[in-house]
Amino acid sequence: MSNMSQVKRVAGNDFDDFVVIALNAYPAFRAETKEDRDRIKKRLMKIEREDPVLSNYGLYRSGKLQGVMRLFDFTMTMFTTKLLAGGVGLVAVDLVHKKEKICKEMIDYFLKHYKKKGACLTALYPFRPDFYRKMGFGYGTKLNQYTVRPADFPPGGSKANVHFLEKKDRKAMVDCYNRFAARTHGMMRKCKYELNMLERDHARFVGYKKGGRIQGYIAFNFKSAKKDNFILNDMHILEFIYENREALMELATFLHSQADQVNHIIYITQDDLFHFFPTDPRNHTDNLMPPVGHESNTQGLGIMYRVIDTKGLFRKLKRHDFGGQSCRLKLSIKDDFFKENAGGCIIDFAEGTPHLRKTGGHDIEIELDIADFSSLIMGAVDFRTLYKYGLAEISNAGYLNTVNKIFLVDQRPVCTTHF
Repeated sequence: MSNMSQVKRVAGNDFDDFVVIALNAYPAFRAETKEDRDRIKKRLMKIEREDPVLSNYGLYRSGKLQGVMRLFDFTMTMFTTKLLAGGVGLVAVDLVHKKEKICKEMIDYFLKHYKKKGACLTALYPFRPDFYRKMGFGYGTKLNQYTVRPADFPPGGSKANVHFLEKKDRKAMVDCYNRFAARTHGMMRKCKYELNMLERDHARFVGYKKGGRIQGYIAFNFKSAKKDNFILNDMHILEFIYENREALMELATFLHSQADQVNHIIYITQDDLFHFFPTDPRNHTDNLMPPVGHESNTQGLGIMYRVIDTKGLFRKLKRHDFGGQSCRLKLSIKDDFFKENAGGCIIDFAEGTPHLRKTGGHDIEIELDIADFSSLIMGAVDFRTLYKYGLAEISNAGYLNTVNKIFLVDQRPVCTTHF
């Protein structure tokens, strides 16, 4: 970090500059008047006061705010382990100070900040995936956007337990989300900030309630499907959470029953197999790819992960079963951006249980960049694929199947948290 730079929490007097920098970096967040900007400033300060998960930071040079970001103390489920994961969002640089390595310095601070807090893993949504991959962030599970007609959701036979949820139901709804998150790899415990985002998106909520408990819900809003036709609207699903198949089927019946009012249902999911669920998963663009491939959804790169303490992560995952495999593995990580995490370590896997060793020999060595290792340890990609594409090396190809099984997961990481 530059000797002239200082990264610290943004104080009240600097929030005017914070808002201007953020709005210039993200012009889609329209705020043309001082009243608009004051309203955003008050909201930012209020959310930070009320939600301990979130903190607003800025990079100062010569006492002047030149870059801003938000840091999040997330509780993430990694396989079956709860751990602290650092998140960063709203990264923005003053327009007149672009190309001055301000973003690089803020991300460097972000990584060091969470290393000091004892986190081993960080995450972000990239404005440019290639930019952050060079900083060591690896791709997570891709997003799939489906555009499905309501009638193509399966009618589950009943929606007797589906009800509109009111303000008084919010706690029970969050409890449902957190139970789901606690057993879903990659999910993060819900924070108050997310509820505020849903309310700003004018979300409506329906829930599956049984035995006095919410066991699933859909958060959604409506958007016009055609500018000059007020009766033609699409339903946009913002969250779709369900703890069991019964909740899923009744909520699907609710969606099915909207056919007379809703044009299409827009749903973004990380479930690669969702196309099995609707009767017709095509998105009705009528696009065809050779030889006969019907377009069902569009895909995009979303969340990216970065390991900042490789050894510490294996210590935290000491109870995780790495594929039941037994071998002594030397893991050599290339990490040019966060050099304290670079280097090698030896993990002795005994029937899937990892044990870090300081000395001794090894059966096999693998070498890869921290970005690809971060994707690998999260289960977003398998080792065989990295090896095939020349993104990982192995000292003895005879162990390729063993190493692949070590890092293979039953479920790719899922994250519905926006930040």
